[in-house]
Amino acid sequence: MLLTALASGYNFAATEIPAVVVSAARTEQSSLTTPASITVITREEIEAGGARHITDVLRGQGGVQINDLYGDGSRASVDLRGFGETAASNTLVLVDGRRLNNPDIAAPDLNSIALEDVERIEIVQGSAGVLFGDQAVGGVINVITRKPGALRHTLKLSAGSYNTVQLHAMTSQALENGVNYLLSLDARESDNYRDHNEASYVNGLGKLGYDYTTGSVFGELQYINDELNTPGTLFADEVMEDRRQVSPVFANDFSNAKTAIARLGLVQQIGDHWSFEGELAGRDTNGEFRLSSVLAAETEVSTQDRRVLEFTPRVIGIIQGWNETMLTLGMDAVASDYRLSSRFGDQSNDQSQGSLYAQAVIPASEVLDVTLGLRYAEVENELQDTGLFAIFPDGIRIEDDVTVGTFGLAIKADQNWRVLFRADQNYRFAKVDEYLQPVFTPTFTPEILKTQQGLSVETGVEWQSGGDNARLMIYQLDIDDEIAYDPVNFANINLEQTRRKGVITSGYWQQSNKLGYSASYTFTDAEVLRGPFAGKDIPLVARHSLLLGSDYQLTDKWQLYGELVAISDRVFAGDFNNVLGRLPGYGLVNIKTAYDYNDFRFTARINNLLNKEYSEVGQLSYDPVTFVEREAFFTSPEINFMLTAAWQFR
Repeated sequence: MLLTALASGYNFAATEIPAVVVSAARTEQSSLTTPASITVITREEIEAGGARHITDVLRGQGGVQINDLYGDGSRASVDLRGFGETAASNTLVLVDGRRLNNPDIAAPDLNSIALEDVERIEIVQGSAGVLFGDQAVGGVINVITRKPGALRHTLKLSAGSYNTVQLHAMTSQALENGVNYLLSLDARESDNYRDHNEASYVNGLGKLGYDYTTGSVFGELQYINDELNTPGTLFADEVMEDRRQVSPVFANDFSNAKTAIARLGLVQQIGDHWSFEGELAGRDTNGEFRLSSVLAAETEVSTQDRRVLEFTPRVIGIIQGWNETMLTLGMDAVASDYRLSSRFGDQSNDQSQGSLYAQAVIPASEVLDVTLGLRYAEVENELQDTGLFAIFPDGIRIEDDVTVGTFGLAIKADQNWRVLFRADQNYRFAKVDEYLQPVFTPTFTPEILKTQQGLSVETGVEWQSGGDNARLMIYQLDIDDEIAYDPVNFANINLEQTRRKGVITSGYWQQSNKLGYSASYTFTDAEVLRGPFAGKDIPLVARHSLLLGSDYQLTDKWQLYGELVAISDRVFAGDFNNVLGRLPGYGLVNIKTAYDYNDFRFTARINNLLNKEYSEVGQLSYDPVTFVEREAFFTSPEINFMLTAAWQFR
């Protein structure tokens, strides 16, 4: 975690140990009692940082690696604990507790979360398989949206590099009769850094709620229209010629999607010590795309439909006779329908997941809290595919189940120090489309994918005194049957055993009421332990990352901020044999300034100030003539800027 986010006024320290979070027990709870390392990024810190989108916010946190294909956040994945190209399937992203992860391997659409709608972001470092279930392997990112209060209107206009323009408008109010509402519109147009990378995005959100004496009910509707031209990769000689160009083979590719989301929720107090919380959410995405390979340009348009229905009831209570133990009992039910139609044929998978879980936080003493938990989960797939490369033309049912547990200790040594220990089992069921990869290699015999299972063990210490704080976490994550994509055979496989171990350290020093410094260093060692790739590094995982930041309150109204982000070299995505060169590391300098004038805030942010030429993502590809393995790059933006004027009034 990097404690660099700025706070408004003179309070620059990020929210740390004495925070109230919902990601510790899936309800509001003090982070002091949880054995997990949780970073809280507040609303004030988000505003002061001048970020363009949520990936900018997350990129500035220790232990977090962002893999962004095009540099605009539209196709980015968040990596916790070193998963590289499979990060999107091993990092769980939530919005108010609702899963943002897709049922297929596509990364969660982080752009569907407008920054102006975010109240805070909670980052749970490390496995959380018992509390959150499937895909909570490397960690959990829970985005908490803003709740209506006093009448507030916001209008925000931004313009910047690559003909980028963005508009955000919001109105919200909590009425005296208990009714509350929020209406939000976010729209963006941009040519983006690469040729043939134009983007158009519209996101509308409406919330309506009612608060009463013993609880609250709410409903949400959201509609997203996301259109993006995708320029694909470039070989090294193409990068040298023009790093912004699009290869002719990808010149007609695109990815468009329309998404509708509905959500209903209830919070009900039951007596003095118990409460019920539950949500019912549905998401329907209809997309079409053209995705070429370096071997040949695609001419046909493919269609993809995803439907997800999620029901997540739970009860939370305090057991008086057990030393005021906090108990969470719940179930998660997720039904996903997936349909894909392409020139290779049709694919479908109706997947249902169901699980029961229990977690107890036991105050063993005034200084010691013990966490125990257990989850049972099962999955059922009804899948079928057609076409020349079909695997299951007659259809097949695939079922599996798993049981995981957790044990944790949180020791409050004194008012400044906290010691943590946690052992958590985790799992990941195969995604709906991972069973259905067409078999292009005649000599490769596909197998039914096994459920990925792992054990995460971590310990750490946290310190805070006034505005100063520091943290050190050490972990080891062992996984059996990790699911990965084998680009040699064009199929998904189970890796026999993998291991990730590392260190995350961070700190913030508030030198004065105007000046603060922050630093974070992350070490990640990710490798395959057994099987044909034994001893090889996991692709696309940086061994070292360094984040340095400084913030300065020049006047009561004028703020300055600067940061250095440094990432070491990595193995190219897909290169499990580690036969290619390594994707070069990079260092970026970003600066930001903000000025407040009455109800207005003016912000200027420059990313990549030193105009570094780099690639955040690179992958193994094949020469279209010789079919020899080659290095391919998604080139990242050079120096770019964004100017913003925001008006908030009542």
